Amino acid sequence: MKKTFLLLPLVAAICGQSIAVEPAFTLKDNDTWVMAGDSITAQRLHSNYIEAFYRTRYPQWHLHFRNSGIGGNRAASILARFDYDVAAWKPTIVSIELGMNDVGVSNPDSPEASADYIAGMKKLADQIRALPAQPLFISSSPVNDGSLMEAWATVRCRTIHPFTVALLELGQKENLPVVDQYHPLIQLWGPNKILEDASNLAAHIRALKPGHQVPELETLQAFGNAWVGKPSGISLGGDSIHPGPVGQYMMAATILTALCAEREVSSATLKPDGTVMEAKNCKITDVVAKDGKLAFVRLDERSPWPLLPAAGDALKLMPEIADLSRYTLTIAGLPAGQYRVDMNEKTVATLSHEVLAKGWNMSPVLEGPLGERAARIMKLIDQLQGPLNEAWRAASKERNPEKMDAAQKSIDECEAKVDAACQPEPIHFAIEPVK
Repeated sequence: MKKTFLLLPLVAAICGQSIAVEPAFTLKDNDTWVMAGDSITAQRLHSNYIEAFYRTRYPQWHLHFRNSGIGGNRAASILARFDYDVAAWKPTIVSIELGMNDVGVSNPDSPEASADYIAGMKKLADQIRALPAQPLFISSSPVNDGSLMEAWATVRCRTIHPFTVALLELGQKENLPVVDQYHPLIQLWGPNKILEDASNLAAHIRALKPGHQVPELETLQAFGNAWVGKPSGISLGGDSIHPGPVGQYMMAATILTALCAEREVSSATLKPDGTVMEAKNCKITDVVAKDGKLAFVRLDERSPWPLLPAAGDALKLMPEIADLSRYTLTIAGLPAGQYRVDMNEKTVATLSHEVLAKGWNMSPVLEGPLGERAARIMKLIDQLQGPLNEAWRAASKERNPEKMDAAQKSIDECEAKVDAACQPEPIHFAIEPVK
């Protein structure tokens, strides 16, 4: 069974023209996806989050992901190491996520700079297809420096814009799938960073005293005092080029959205008397309705995207993350009031009867069995893509078959644990009115 996703024209509204393309991107059982890139990929954050999404969305499949990120890499860098650090994995999919360093040349505005980048990406596409494997190009993320379109804070962030446009044009010309994460993210990150910086500056100004002899102190203090109670922005973590988990959950969500990742997890609808009206991609058993309390066991065929605590702040800035995992529970016909929802005897939410009647998406729940499961899965994936993956890459670079075999054995053992952790487990639900 194959799943086919189409890319969306994400930059059309911003660039004023439809330059994104829509070739098919296919994911199937036993695929090996090599994620090649620079230091942002090497962080093993958004790449691991994407891996976790697909592993839990298709737990019956055996998928393989390999991180091939190295700090400072440009298109030419990956071409130089392509044989032992990309092709050696025998991939069926190769994603190339570059641009941050390609624009960091001495004269990024010169036609030669973007031409070199595009020429390198074209060579990479040809080599990937020759393996044969599916190529997938992903633009650089923006610099988190407060830049907005046509109001850039740095040359580097400004230059990523035309490089991304050129990459999309290459995709159109060569019928290559290209994900543009730069333009969607700069719309979110830019205003947020301006708020964050303004709030930090206002707090610093409020700490100033006349003895500090700062010019225009009264004017500055008026600004600082006026900012009290205003929005403070959300920290993406990390630095301006390498976001932390908050920013990288947003990157992963942007990429998954562009790939038209399958959003439906499962849904269940019950009545307060225990009648099961619908159970899609799940089974509802052991239903008990007594004294206003409704309890049941739910076993899903697939699971929501594993979200770590950092995803909480990412959801504040990008609520659409939750819609990538439609994991819903509906209780139709409850009396008016507030209801406590327990999962495996742990309270995870207090909701109104209106929310439960409309259908509650549980995927943003970051504690209880969902949070514990997310932590378990992400820990295993980090081990897989960290020391185990790096040991294999080092052995491949050395052309050492014995070390490669030993590293592959460790990878296989860890992947078996990841596959097991991604299998859905029954969850005991209890919904009762708050007294």
